[in-house]
Amino acid sequence: MPTREEKIAQIEVALRSRFFPLVPKIEKPDRAGWPEDRHDIDRLSRALAAYALVGACDVDDATAVGAITDGSDDGGIDALYFDRTSNRLIFVQAKFKSTGAAPAQPEVLKTINGIRALQARRFDEFNEAVRNRLDEIEEALDTVGVKLELILVFLGDNLGPHATSDLNGFRDELNRFSSVVSWRSEGLDSVYGWLVAEQTPAAVDDQIILENWAGITAPRKAFYGQISAADLAQLVEAHGKALFERNIRHYLGSIGVNTAIGKTVRSRPGDFFYLNNGITAVAETITQAPGNANRCAFGLKNVSIVNGAQTAGSIASAAMAGDIAPEAKLLITIIEIGAGADDIGLRITRARNHQNVVRGVDFSALDPNQERLRQELAMAGITYHYRPSAEARARRDDAFTLEEAALAIACLEFKVKTSAELAQQPKPTNAIDFVVTAKKEIGRLWEQDGTHYSQLFPANLSGLHMCRLVRIYRFIDRILADTERSEHGYQRRMFFRHGRYYTMAFVAHRSADIMGRPELVLSEADQIVLSQRVNELSELIHAQSQPLLASKGYLAIFRNLTDSQPLANDVLRRLAELDAQRLAAAQAVPAQGAQTP
Repeated sequence: MPTREEKIAQIEVALRSRFFPLVPKIEKPDRAGWPEDRHDIDRLSRALAAYALVGACDVDDATAVGAITDGSDDGGIDALYFDRTSNRLIFVQAKFKSTGAAPAQPEVLKTINGIRALQARRFDEFNEAVRNRLDEIEEALDTVGVKLELILVFLGDNLGPHATSDLNGFRDELNRFSSVVSWRSEGLDSVYGWLVAEQTPAAVDDQIILENWAGITAPRKAFYGQISAADLAQLVEAHGKALFERNIRHYLGSIGVNTAIGKTVRSRPGDFFYLNNGITAVAETITQAPGNANRCAFGLKNVSIVNGAQTAGSIASAAMAGDIAPEAKLLITIIEIGAGADDIGLRITRARNHQNVVRGVDFSALDPNQERLRQELAMAGITYHYRPSAEARARRDDAFTLEEAALAIACLEFKVKTSAELAQQPKPTNAIDFVVTAKKEIGRLWEQDGTHYSQLFPANLSGLHMCRLVRIYRFIDRILADTERSEHGYQRRMFFRHGRYYTMAFVAHRSADIMGRPELVLSEADQIVLSQRVNELSELIHAQSQPLLASKGYLAIFRNLTDSQPLANDVLRRLAELDAQRLAAAQAVPAQGAQTP
């Protein structure tokens, strides 16, 4: 799970990407002397005020930004909006402080007095942004039953006791005869929760027509029959990837058998039922219409296709090229699994897909931890493909796959330990174990039932940290790949080719200061330091590896723990010697300076 600092970093990324294009810097005389960093925090606070309205009123970003009133003479009101749907006039005070500071008592009192001034219709005390909204303010104040709601949004946990007391007093004063005023504070967890909620996949509720169907009721309800290929195509078009939320894979595009499926459904529609295995879907509940055995409608709540994504995707792609003949049908099985009382949905998905050719990484899609990571990264505008799909094959700076994440974590997340340290620990995690596995049998990294997967993707892993590791991995990988291409000697080329993961582990071992920062983007300073360490450590490892070349090559060395671990011992010992030499040299400088006349 993300740390407090990582949550703030993700919120900041989201505010900058979504609201900064709409929220300009305020250029006014009273802010002319502000440094740029203060202007930046000011824009973030206004963006946070807008986002509070998005969360409270379900309005779009542009509408929320249009409700910002922050500036000189704003009466302590950073944004206001008349939510006619729920009959609320909403006031927002926002404070973006990475320290988590909440609005202080004087700031809260200013907002209370600002609301009082609007109630008294002393509009001339306010700035132009407030006066531009007088029509809706007066409409709200004249509406019977309207509620005044104050939202204080910040990046901490709680308001101070004095500010809380003032707000309660203001509320109780105006609520003497009826409920008119309410207030609430929205801290870091609330704001982060809004972002998470936006990324939660929507449940698919729809209905289908089954022909020549049958069903069972025990031990659980299930139906099977024929579905029109054209109807299935419409279902996929209507709901897209949400329809495959419980599947291990999304549609992989026009490759291999998928092309054949699309061709058959168009050219031989009458034979399609006999040539296709059909699809399996699960639903929370299944409701039957009063049809007959030949044709009946079924309502499906929270339905997902768990086997047959390639068939469904291929049929939908074929439908885009023209109408599919009505005689094209396929078998579908729909199983009612309830609202998650047990793991039957996961077991159905796993069992039905084991009948097809799948890889270990495909079943990682059933790990709910992977969906959490996807949601966290989506908040920051990063696409995480933990299910194989056609889109996942395209390499982009703002996207990466589960396989790449597993490799980056394996190479960069763990400390390099000596044989002596390993002997003292009952269940040690050693970077050398992971990089040797990555070199020898990379698929073991993402086998969900294997020994490495749970260590690579623990419950406390944050999406931001994972993304940072991937970006560091890509940066170091480019350096080492460029070095390999520039080398003329065969053995050195092989070192930089086969020792790449190994070298990364030592760079990470010496770069905890860079690895652990809660920032998505590698700064220029980080890149310079990493580049230097990559060059220095690769040369040191290369030098220490020379005795091993008498009997084997680099491919064998870095695929084998019996060679890689002793080499790690030698490298760590040499690093300790160099550190001691540097420390002695640094301590000698002041002493020499004291003797200088």
